[in-house]
Amino acid sequence: MSQSFDQALRLSELVTARFAHELVGASGAISNGLELIEEMGGEAGQDVTNLVSESAANLKARLQFYRMAYGRAGREAAGLPELRALTVGFLEHVDGVTLDWPMAPVVPVLMGGEGKLILNLIALAAETLPRGGVVTVSLDDACFLVTAEGTDMALRQEVAAAMTVEMDVEALTPRTVHAYLTAVLCAESGRSAVLQRQSADRLALMAVAAEREASGGRLR
Repeated sequence: MSQSFDQALRLSELVTARFAHELVGASGAISNGLELIEEMGGEAGQDVTNLVSESAANLKARLQFYRMAYGRAGREAAGLPELRALTVGFLEHVDGVTLDWPMAPVVPVLMGGEGKLILNLIALAAETLPRGGVVTVSLDDACFLVTAEGTDMALRQEVAAAMTVEMDVEALTPRTVHAYLTAVLCAESGRSAVLQRQSADRLALMAVAAEREASGGRLR
C-alpha cells in the first residue's frame, strides 16, 4: 500500500475512534436509563425518565453537530444561522459552556468546507474549558475568530502541536486528530491556523486568510 493510503486509513481510524468516544457517554446513559425502567417499571420515577430524555437530546445534538463538522455534509455551503443553531444545540450539553455568537447584519459568504472549519474551531474551543466558560464566535472574510474564556482554561500541549499540516500523521492520536484536521481545513480554504494565548483564562483560535497574514494584520 502507498504511504498516502496508509495515512488516509490511519486518519479514518483516528477520527472514528474520537467520534465513538464523543458519543459513548450519551448512548450509555440512555441504555442505563432504559435498563432501570425495565427493572423498576412504574417505580422508576421521573428522574429516570428525565435522564433518558436528556441523554437522547444530547446524543441527537452531538450527531447533528459532528455530521456537519466531520462528515461530507459539512462541505456544503451551510448558512451561518444553521451553523449557529447546531452550535447552540451542541453546547447546551457541554457542562458550564455558553455561546456568544451575535449575528452581524452583514455576514461572510461561506465557501464549500468553511462551515466544517468553523464548527471544528468551536469544538476545539469548547474542549479547552473543563470548568465551563464562554465560547465567542466572530467571523469576517479576513478571519474566523473563536475564543474560549473561562477559569482554568487549558490547551493541552500535544493538541496545540498537532494544529499544523506539517504534523506527522503517525504521531496523531484520537485526542489530537481533531486539531490536525482543523489545520487541514484551514489550509484547504486558503487560511492559516493560528493559536494565541491572550491571558491565563483566554485563548483565541483563528483561521486567518492569506492576505491578512501577509499584511501583518493582528487582531486585538
